[in-house]
Amino acid sequence: MRARRLQLLLALAIVGLGIASYLTFVALDREAEPFCTGIGDCQRVQESDYATVGAVPVAALGLGLYGGLIALLGLRIMWRRVWGRRAPRALAVWTFALALSGALYSAYLTYLELFVIDAVCAWCVASAVVVALICVLAAPDVRAPEGAAEG
Repeated sequence: MRARRLQLLLALAIVGLGIASYLTFVALDREAEPFCTGIGDCQRVQESDYATVGAVPVAALGLGLYGGLIALLGLRIMWRRVWGRRAPRALAVWTFALALSGALYSAYLTYLELFVIDAVCAWCVASAVVVALICVLAAPDVRAPEGAAEG
């Protein structure tokens, strides 16, 4: 069961990386307008004061988040296959911690969209849902006894 959950977590992180890649491309290419499905106003969100942290697009932070999650999850999946033993529990804790930080930051950004920017980006909401799912699915391994985090 844990192996399937880890594979699902990896698949979700790859989906998140795709979303973050698209949003980063739109943020860095001044001529590109985000494709918005008709739900919300992606352009308004992308042009808001909250779309960057300093000179770094928030979407690029998402790239780092999902890239880090992919690296951690890939390492956890491959650990047993390559080294023939379970991955250290610390990898499960770091996976959850990274996902939790992303989920909390996404919640903050969603708050800004709803109550400050007064516009919603469907891509941003999709990313927030993905990272929240990753956080929820990664939580059980944090509570697992030492050595049982991978199975």
